[in-house]
Order: sequence, then structure tokens, then C-alpha cells
Amino acid sequence: MNARASSLPVIRDLTVAYRLSAIAAALLVVTSVAGLLFGQRGLYRPDPQTLPTFLGQDGLTLVVGLPLLLGSMWLARRGSLRGLLLWPGALFYFAYSYAYYLLSPEFNVLYLAYIAVVSTSAYALLYLLLSINAEAVRARFSERTPTRLAGSFLAVMALLIAGRWVAMIVSDLASGTAPSRVDLGVWPMDLGVAFPAMFWGGVWLWRKEPLGYLAGGLLLVKAASVGLTLVVNTWLVIHWGVPADPMLPAYAAVGVGGIILTVAYLRGVAPTVPRAPGERGLRLESATA
Repeated sequence: MNARASSLPVIRDLTVAYRLSAIAAALLVVTSVAGLLFGQRGLYRPDPQTLPTFLGQDGLTLVVGLPLLLGSMWLARRGSLRGLLLWPGALFYFAYSYAYYLLSPEFNVLYLAYIAVVSTSAYALLYLLLSINAEAVRARFSERTPTRLAGSFLAVMALLIAGRWVAMIVSDLASGTAPSRVDLGVWPMDLGVAFPAMFWGGVWLWRKEPLGYLAGGLLLVKAASVGLTLVVNTWLVIHWGVPADPMLPAYAAVGVGGIILTVAYLRGVAPTVPRAPGERGLRLESATA
């Protein structure tokens, strides 16, 4: 770890996370470019409900996701706490989004690459979360950080959309209706992974708990990126002739709210002063410095 990165609130070297993230980034370039070039030529199934979403994901990966991942890694290496907090969010986004390539599934020549993207992103994320000192992260934030607003947003959005999914499941079970293949992929990922994480992360952030400050950046980035992805993909599906998803306003609210609150949250990071040689820990810059 270089001198600037040593000022980060971490308890171990992050080389493993850098290497796993770099592997994921390389795989994402290959799969996304291949998807855009050959997705409509047989790589993806010609299903109007899924083909546009996979093409949209490939495009957003190259235009938004990869710059976010690589940029946050570069910032973290330069000692930026903001970069360190954005990095897990980018990894969560890719692990979550590319799980649909496996659950759908898109069984093609890139299937093993999709598995590797999910695996490397998930394990890099886990390594980062186990390496970051949550108490030290909380100490780096200003009291003016809108933690309660951001926490409430995460928890409420998770409850509202989870309630919608549960209502759909109960309705299908009661009527004997077979859900679509898309719903069978979305429901377990959201109700089993995404929404519990958003709800509890929001509660912890609202309470100003250390773990909430660590999870807050991750989940706000995830909300912003997934909300944007869902809006773009819904528009593409409509363009392919499929009826509009009634949840589109909710997706837009999650995306826009996530972007605004991510910016506000990261602005709450207080500046630090350089450490003296041999000094341990982090010092906040005092108002009278």
C-alpha cells in the first residue's frame, strides 16, 4: 500500500480486492462488447422481454459501471475515502446485475465469464467490507451529513417495492397464475438480497451506527446505478413493443434519489490532515486549524 492509501481507514492491505476487481473489469469489457456486437445475432435469446435489458446492461456497463469501478479504485489508491466508499457500491452493482445472466439464464459461450464476473465482484466486495474499519469511517464524516434522510430513503424504498413484489407473488399463488421467467429471476434477488440490505443499511445509517456509514455509500450507489439501469432497460423494452412496466416511476425515484443522496452523503466526508511519520490513526482537521 502506498503512502497516500495508508491514510485510509482499513485494517489490512487491499491488494486482493484490487486484483479481483481488475479481473472483473476485464471480464466486463469482454462480455459487454461481445453482447453489443453479437447480442442480436444469436448470443442472446430473441425474447423481447430480456434481449433489450441485456443490451441495455452491456451499454451501461461500458458507459457508467466500468468508469465508476475503475475511477473509485483509482481514487482509493490515492487515499480518497470517497473512492473507498464508492468502490464496494460498484462491485455490489455488478454482482447483483450480472446474477440475472445466470438466473435468466443466458446460456451461451460467455456463460462461464458471467459466473466469473459475479464471483470476482462478490468476493472483492466481501474482502473490502471485512477490511474497512467502520468506526474510523464514521469518525471521518461531518455531523451535517444527511444520514437520517439517506437512511430513511433506503429503508422506505426497500419496504415499498418489496411490498409490491410480495403482493404480486400472493396474487399469482392465489389465482394459480404462472409468473414470468423475468419475475422468477427478480423476486429472489430483490427479496432475498437487495431489499434486506437496503432496509437494514438504511436503519443503521438513520441511527448513525458505524456499519451504517460503511453500508450507506455502498447501498446509495447501488440504488442510483440500479435505478438508472431499470429506467433505461424499461425504455428499451417498451421500444421493442412490450407494454410499459407500471413500476417505472418507482425505478426513476430510486435512481434519482440515489444519485442526489450519494452526492450529499459523500460531501459529508470531512477533510483530514496528513499524519506525522510513525503516527497511527486518523485525525480530523479541526475548525481552528
